[in-house]
Amino acid sequence: MSHAPVASSVAAVVTPALAAPAPAAPDEVSPVAVLVLGGLLVLVIVGSVVGLLVQWARRRRHDAEAEALAARLRRDAHRDPLTGLLNREGFLHAAVAPGGAVAVVDLALLGQVNDTLGHARGEVFVRLATERLVSVRLPLLAGAEPVAARLEGDTFAVLLPGVDGHEAHAAAEDLRERLLAPYLVEGVRFEPPVVVGVAADGPWLADVQAGPERTAALLRRADVALAATRDGGDPVRCYEPSMGERAARRLRLIRGFSAAVSRRDVRVDFQPVVSLGERTVVGVEALARWDHPELGLLLPDEFVPVLEATGQIAELTSFVLDESLAAARRWLDRGMRLSVAVNVSVGNLGSAGFPDEVASLLAVHGVPAELLTLELTESGVSSEREVALPVLRRLHALGCHLAVDDFGTGQSSLAHLRRLPVDQVKIDKSFVLGMGTEYGDVAVVRAIVEMGHTLGLTVVAEGVERAAVRAALVDMGCDVAQGYLVSRPLPARCFDSWLDSLDVHPGEPGAAPGPRTLIA
Repeated sequence: MSHAPVASSVAAVVTPALAAPAPAAPDEVSPVAVLVLGGLLVLVIVGSVVGLLVQWARRRRHDAEAEALAARLRRDAHRDPLTGLLNREGFLHAAVAPGGAVAVVDLALLGQVNDTLGHARGEVFVRLATERLVSVRLPLLAGAEPVAARLEGDTFAVLLPGVDGHEAHAAAEDLRERLLAPYLVEGVRFEPPVVVGVAADGPWLADVQAGPERTAALLRRADVALAATRDGGDPVRCYEPSMGERAARRLRLIRGFSAAVSRRDVRVDFQPVVSLGERTVVGVEALARWDHPELGLLLPDEFVPVLEATGQIAELTSFVLDESLAAARRWLDRGMRLSVAVNVSVGNLGSAGFPDEVASLLAVHGVPAELLTLELTESGVSSEREVALPVLRRLHALGCHLAVDDFGTGQSSLAHLRRLPVDQVKIDKSFVLGMGTEYGDVAVVRAIVEMGHTLGLTVVAEGVERAAVRAALVDMGCDVAQGYLVSRPLPARCFDSWLDSLDVHPGEPGAAPGPRTLIA
């Protein structure tokens, strides 16, 4: 094989390569390359700067958003979400300057609106109340703007700047007057029983620092004054040191009640109820008494409202029912058929399980249901009729008798009560006690007796202390009476001794043996 063609081909390729110019030396950079490199460097620097600026702007925006969020959270933490007013925490941070006052306003209506129309309409009512509250202008504040807060439910607090105690009371009365007008919710008219508690700056705040501590001190005392309005009297009350003592006393009762029941410091006394026509003992009223080791003997007027406010009233009612039915069983075993009347509160009637508890206790003690009378206050039945009515019907279906206590002191009428399953009406003792001196009271008692009989109710007169009053009640046709003329309330053992002292009616000759009839 000949190698000449191959050699000539290699020479053709290598010769031009050898003839090409040599590459430039390293220190001889092309101007184009310099321009390209410079442009790239500028782009890198500009990009870096732009990136830094973008990051800085993002950080600033993020910080601003975080600050706005924190501010909104702080604001929301001090605001009521429903009304936009300050909440309790926010109100505490509202500065109370020397000479200011705090008013706590309770419309005491939200529960009724919720029960009647539902919670959504209850929120509508709260908003309406808020609009009315913030629109009030109080002349006594001399142009200063009050600061309002919603504490809970339909209870509000108002900061009244630059007023003394007398001026604060007058401003609170003006505020209450503006809030008393009826509210129309879904076509239903509601009238709020507004009450106000007021606490004004004074020497007792000298050692309290300005700021939340000072506001909290005023708010606590305004709450105490508000609680005092529920004891009756003036619906606007200013704080007094004696109220603090009463508040401490109430707290002792709240904390000590359950232990008192366990120790038997709480007892049940019995006051006899007598038929006016035959003058025979037909029953008793059971009345709770509390032998407090430090406060002495306490009557229901003092501790029952406290127990109702704290939800402990159910425990008291259960105790009194158990003791009363045990006594009724004991008297039945001795041949005495005496009915027993027990007071129940609206709180009891709001419990769907209350009729079952009554039925169980009747069965445990073996007492016929017709020997148990449950007494309800007129005001309680009237204000909570829709809530109590199903429970009342179940109690009546058991065979228990139902009585309306203290009739004549409220705003209802016998025609109103006709729609309830009531068997008895008890005339308030204030009218019976006044029969000897007040002709108007005689007319009231006579009217109640006549209307009660028209509606088929048994009429009971409380507070009979004089023979002349008893005679007048007999002439009117009143059915039953109780009072000091017959006997004071007596502890169980003393009452049994009192029964033993009475004359005993022998009954008709040849009649079947039955419970003895006791003549007082």
